[in-house]
Amino acid sequence: MKTRSAEDGWQQFLELCWQLKTKRQLNEFFDLFLTIEERNDIAKRCAIVKALLKQEEPQRDIAASSGVSVAKISRGSNYLKTISKDLRRFLESQLK
Repeated sequence: MKTRSAEDGWQQFLELCWQLKTKRQLNEFFDLFLTIEERNDIAKRCAIVKALLKQEEPQRDIAASSGVSVAKISRGSNYLKTISKDLRRFLESQLK
């Protein structure tokens, strides 16, 4: 369970992200806040979401090609079922 200060910190982080205006600013900001491993994990998660949204390959193949467990792919797939239609449309339009 998240502590109050962790939730406050997350909300502050989101507010900072919201105020950045350019890709350059975002890149520099994330360089400051994320390690190389964290950036790689986010990139991998983005690729997984993209593959799940395309629905062109089985989850086992997605897991194998991305180097993560089938369980992780299943969790991502299940979470995609809970997001709003607006977020899903946004992701589908942006993750071509």
